[in-house]
Amino acid sequence: MNDLRLHLIALVCLLAVVLPVISSNTSLAAPESADSTEYDIVIYGGTSAGVATAVQAQRLGLSAVLVSPDRHLGGLTSGGLGWTDSGNKAVIGGLSREFYQRVKKHYDDRQTWAYEAPDDYSRYRPADDAQWTFEPHIAEQVFEEWIAEKNVPVFRDRWLDRKDGVTRKDGRITCIRKLSSKT
Repeated sequence: MNDLRLHLIALVCLLAVVLPVISSNTSLAAPESADSTEYDIVIYGGTSAGVATAVQAQRLGLSAVLVSPDRHLGGLTSGGLGWTDSGNKAVIGGLSREFYQRVKKHYDDRQTWAYEAPDDYSRYRPADDAQWTFEPHIAEQVFEEWIAEKNVPVFRDRWLDRKDGVTRKDGRITCIRKLSSKT
């Protein structure tokens, strides 16, 4: 279990460079709100990295919430960047590989193919364990399924108050405020 927690910490540190991540018993609501909810980790950003962080946190037994300024989950991955030029696919593991495997499961269902037959698409390989090219709606569906399976609360269209929206105590973020009053 400690090994898994270290992996989560490393992931969160990495994501801090990529997107704002707010963690450690952070309140979602304003401090004066009587109904503020506390979570072990609050992820700001509904990108693929944000979704993966929330899913991994839940798998580790941590309470997590995803707060996103966007309405759709997945960022660039579900926004149209469905071509992955990763080179050696054998080096892709963990949640990333699980994502591509879930995408593959969708394409293994012949009903998914609305515009062409799977046999006509050269990048679909039934024997492979993962699908590396995909349509945006399939990626978003995978992210939505992941979030639902782990019961991660998602607050969409919630913009961080960049002027006064972060409260710190002893160098740690303890509260975030959004521009809307919705929590």
